[in-house]
Amino acid sequence: VPVSHLFFSWDWGDGVTESGIGMYEVGHLWVDGSGEGTIYSLELFVSDGFQSSQKTVLVKVLNREPVQVFSEELEAFAVTPIIMPDVFLDEDGIIVEYTWTFDEGVNLDGEGVSLTSDFSETSSLEENPVVSWREPGLKNVTLEVVDDDGNISVAHLTVNILNQRPVALFERPLDGQIGDTYIFSSSSFDPDGDSSELSHFWTFSDRGDPIENTSSVSRTFSQPGLYSITLVVMDERGLESAPKSFLLYIENPLPIPMISFSCPSDGEDVLSGIPEGDESDIVWKVPQMEDGGAFIAPGDLIRFDGSSSFDADPEFQGKSSNHIGDPDWSGIVDWIWDFGDASPSFSGPVAWHSYDRAGEYTVRLTVVDGFGGGDSNTTEMKVRVSSAPEITTVKPISTEYVVVGDLVNLSGEAHDDDLDLGLHAWIDDDALFDSDGDGDPTNDRDRNLTGVLQFKWDINVYVDDDCVTLDGCDGDTRNDWIGSNQTWGEPGEVRISMTVCDGVGVCEFKDFVITVLSIQDTTPPKTLADLTFDDLIPGRESAGLLALVTLVAILGWMILRERDDEELDAMEMVKKYDVDEVQAEGGLPGMDQHSPPPQPKYLTSDERTNRESGYVRPIRTRRK
Repeated sequence: VPVSHLFFSWDWGDGVTESGIGMYEVGHLWVDGSGEGTIYSLELFVSDGFQSSQKTVLVKVLNREPVQVFSEELEAFAVTPIIMPDVFLDEDGIIVEYTWTFDEGVNLDGEGVSLTSDFSETSSLEENPVVSWREPGLKNVTLEVVDDDGNISVAHLTVNILNQRPVALFERPLDGQIGDTYIFSSSSFDPDGDSSELSHFWTFSDRGDPIENTSSVSRTFSQPGLYSITLVVMDERGLESAPKSFLLYIENPLPIPMISFSCPSDGEDVLSGIPEGDESDIVWKVPQMEDGGAFIAPGDLIRFDGSSSFDADPEFQGKSSNHIGDPDWSGIVDWIWDFGDASPSFSGPVAWHSYDRAGEYTVRLTVVDGFGGGDSNTTEMKVRVSSAPEITTVKPISTEYVVVGDLVNLSGEAHDDDLDLGLHAWIDDDALFDSDGDGDPTNDRDRNLTGVLQFKWDINVYVDDDCVTLDGCDGDTRNDWIGSNQTWGEPGEVRISMTVCDGVGVCEFKDFVITVLSIQDTTPPKTLADLTFDDLIPGRESAGLLALVTLVAILGWMILRERDDEELDAMEMVKKYDVDEVQAEGGLPGMDQHSPPPQPKYLTSDERTNRESGYVRPIRTRRK
């Protein structure tokens, strides 16, 4: 009988059976064994349908040991926890016991590990312990496992503990200015080492070499701009940290605008035009007020000088040149002047200007330095242009007239707005000469400009009295100044002029008419009791006057006796109307002696159209 037609029955001895026709080859897996081996009775039954046979075989099944499935080298940082991996696999059971052994002390806390943690543990019974080593280096670890059948497996692992990089830290100071002191202090640390042993390397973008071996650096910066500060630390094992960098902005100090002023003069009067050529003959005057401003007259030329302005950067300290290429350049690239009177601005270190109208003006100087796009700064000063005094005098004398030969006191009154405001100003008559010896030749108070007003009198505005002086006629009839006490030698009306001037020569004048009488004109008339016969006899000096008066009287009588046209008409009317006299008041003969005509009556519309009524229709025009 072919074997494929036989019936086979397999009993594996572990409770599992298999049977079937032709099952002459089969496989079986015993799932359980032991370290010494477990004996299973394998029974085979074979039958061809008529005959059968049976055989028993004893099978010894041994337990498989746990298999090592991980043998690679581990890597971690010092003082950094690492989870130990699964090293063994039990294919026929489970691992019931783990024993980890470490060749040096470790920490098994798992989290929050630091240098101050406990690193004294040398073993662990956990399946996957979390382990930390304090010191870097190559560490040895042994793992022994036992499965559920008692088989033991052992593995040896290595863990490479790396040195942690130190951490560079420092605080960024606030942005500041040139000359400020900045202190950079390190707060760096070594996570797995002694932070006090760290080496420090400071790098500044304005220095070529780093600053080493100091945890604190004090610096100042002499130029504005953006600076980079970098710190790198290195631990005792030579491992460097990542660089820590900050950007620090040093503000550009604003330029310092400086204004000085002076007025060119010929030694006496301020010039009205800009001096040309050699200025050796020019005398520079400085009219100034207590607040540092200028006090000038309208039309006075003033020179504003901003060439002393400078850039506040230390590299420009003490330098004064206005030319960029000059080694003594002050750092200023532009000067912009605003004179405060709506005139166009001016660019340049020196500016000339004059003011036509009285008032107070603000002069502003803006200077621009050469840093970046140019930072600017502005300063200002006041210019007071003096106003003319206002004359309030109505009569310069106390009487209605003066007498020839009498001494007359001329008096005037005036007020000045500048004085009323309480301004105090003075002038340095020579800005190059230090008259007060204080070391500054431009602040000498040589003359007071806000003192009392000056009153000047010209006793005849039509006569140039300078012609009788040694200097001769000057062509101005109003500047023949005399004192306030004056006499006149001839009678008549005299036009005099009073001129009032302030300290800077701003003047105002006013004319007055003085009546000068002779002594005879001032003698009082005699009463009838005082008259004598001699008084009635005309004198020689009045004979001509009497003759003239007589002639005028005769001519007047002749003219008055001649009949006019109205009298002639009246005579004609007397004849016509036969009226000899006028009885009504204010009438003329023949005109007011007849009865008046009847009053015109009101005409009806029919009468107005009747020609016999004498009605005349008025002419009407159409208004346009």
